[in-house]
Order: sequence, then structure tokens, then C-alpha cells
Amino acid sequence: MNKDVELSRKRVSRRRALALGGTVSLGGLLAAACGTDSGSSTATSAAGSATTDATATTSGSIEDQLRALLDQAPNCVMTSEETQGPYWFDVDSIRRDIREDRPGLELQLALRVQDLRNCSTDGSASAVANAVVEIWHCDAGGVYSGFESGSIAADQGGGGGRGPGGPPPGGSGAMTPPEGMQPPDGMSPPGGVTGSGETSDGSYSVGDREATTTDDGTYLRGAQVTDASGIAYFTTIFPGWYVGRTVHIHVKVHIDRSTVLTTQLYFDDALGDEIFSTVDPYPEHTGRDTRNDTDGIFDESGMATVSRQPDRILAAVNLGIDS
Repeated sequence: MNKDVELSRKRVSRRRALALGGTVSLGGLLAAACGTDSGSSTATSAAGSATTDATATTSGSIEDQLRALLDQAPNCVMTSEETQGPYWFDVDSIRRDIREDRPGLELQLALRVQDLRNCSTDGSASAVANAVVEIWHCDAGGVYSGFESGSIAADQGGGGGRGPGGPPPGGSGAMTPPEGMQPPDGMSPPGGVTGSGETSDGSYSVGDREATTTDDGTYLRGAQVTDASGIAYFTTIFPGWYVGRTVHIHVKVHIDRSTVLTTQLYFDDALGDEIFSTVDPYPEHTGRDTRNDTDGIFDESGMATVSRQPDRILAAVNLGIDS
């Protein structure tokens, strides 16, 4: 296991989780919406996603570049509803930077919520302000916070090992199905993860069924409130992979504490191949078995428009909803 990953996992605690997360009122939620990032980039190259060749400027603030990517991304397109998977719980945390101390390539992400009832002739759609956009994803070794013991040995020994939904260590050969698929006879849920029977009741989510966590981790989870342009910004790392799934980020959109969209975001496989083979700590987790074209959940509406820069990834997706 990568030493940085190992050390960061050892530091997970409830005290730290509460200090970083915490619960706020809905009024406080809106007041906390979308801080700014005025940093600039001197990158000179960009790479496109499978949906479009991104030619976003590499000058100006990070937010300027992300808005340029959003303008290039598909607009006024309904985003497909997809499974929330077995690793969601209501972290109830408004924060832009969700990394905590997880190692990996920086990912700056912009998600714009659009109301498809109001599409204009130029292909744009009305922005949805004050919606809460929540994201969560696995770390560079394929593990989700809150479920480390449920996905133990995801990168055990620095190799392929077991990711959430992968074969257990010890070579028993029992496989768990990808997210959203019912396990056939003789197959157990991922890592013993089960539904808690409880539902969310936080500052932005009410009534969504939660999984039973195995630890107190909260890394790579959080939410932001969309600004007047319907945009939520996040700082995270490029997600890792695990057995049975392509690279993805989970997303929920909440309006008035109700979930109006649950979906997943995806990236060009060539981008993932480059990162997983050249950027630490990703190469230590080997044996990727699923790509976009073999993933049973993948949907083109979730493809990110991407700018590859020397020290980070910029990615943008317009989320079309019928609110």
C-alpha cells in the first residue's frame, strides 16, 4: 500500500470528521455557498473528454477556466438517473475542498445545475441557484471513506487486491456484483456493507436510505450550494478504480432538502490510463478490469469535459434536471 494512503487511513477519527464536517442549518447552508478560488494556471496543454475536445483557456482563475469548460460541455441535456450505490451516507458537510489528506492528482470540478423546462434556442438552459450538489467517490486505491473495513486490501501489497465489490483476500473466488445490481445466489453484498435501515435527515437531504458505515471517515465526500449561475465548485482528487466499475464520481442534487437527481460522472478512459500509469500513488493499484464500454452502469450523459494540465485536472459537467 502507498505509504501516504496508509498514513492517512490511520488518521481517520470521529473527532476529525466532526471538525471538518459538522451540521449546519439550511440558512447557514445558503450563506456558505461556493467560495471562490482565484488561483491561476500556466498550463499549456489540454485534452478532451470522449464527448468533446476541450479548448478551455489556461489563463485566468481556476473558476474562469471551469466556466469556460462548462460552456463547451453539452448543454440542455437531461442527465440520466443512476444508482447511488452501496457506499452513501449523509455526511451533511458543506465544503469545497473534500480531500482532507488523501493523496492523488488534484481535480478541480465544476457542476452546473440546469432546468430543462427552460431551454433556449441557443441550446442553453436556465441555471438553478441554491441547489445543493453533493459528491462522493473512492480514493486512489479504490476505497470509500466510511467503508474502509468493508473494502479491506483494495491495494494490499501494492497490487490489484480487492476493491469494494471485488474478490475477498485469501482467494475464495467469491465475487460481489457491481453497484446497483442484485447479487445472485451465493454472492454477498460488497464487503459486508448493508443498508442501515435509517434515512437521511440532515441540513440538505431528507429521506434517502443510508448504508451502515464501518468507520468514521469522511474524506472525498461533501456538498456545495450552487451560485446564481447554478454552479457548484469542488476541489478533490482524480478518483481511483475498483473491481467491476469504471472510474466514476457519485452525485446527488438536492432542492429544498429533497433529492431531485442521483447520478454518476465519468472520464475518458485514455485519461485514466495515463494517470494510473504515471501519477503517484495510482500505479501501485494495478489490475483495472472495467472500462466505460464494459461498465454496466456507465451513461454518456455523465461524461466530463476535461482539461489536462501538468499539475491538475479541470473537469466540468452540466447537470440537466426537470425541476
